[in-house]
Amino acid sequence: MRTKRPKQKKYPKFRFLLDSAFAKPQVFKKLSKKASVKHIRHNFNLAPETEDEEIYKLATQKSMLVVTLDLGFKKLLKRNGAGVFMLNSGLSNEEIDKALSDFISGKNPQDYKGKAIKINA
Repeated sequence: MRTKRPKQKKYPKFRFLLDSAFAKPQVFKKLSKKASVKHIRHNFNLAPETEDEEIYKLATQKSMLVVTLDLGFKKLLKRNGAGVFMLNSGLSNEEIDKALSDFISGKNPQDYKGKAIKINA
């Protein structure tokens, strides 16, 4: 007789907005399977020098989480605004892809709204 395994809770997909320091979203293959991944330059045609405030505002309007190397985003957080995932600057694209993919597995994106999370790989 087969035993039923408890169903894993189904959460909505994460929606990420990559800061200008990152490669095109297509580079992050694992992450793209688990989340919607957009880039400020390649998807929204913003300049690389776009101010952090404008990026944060866009992420909040689009209900996205900012992925950045810039620790300065932490000061922009608003309670019901976008969340911010901060990574170490020395990581390769493959390490970033794996670290973010592993981190979001089985998690609810709503839990990170308005919060800053440091992802260590």
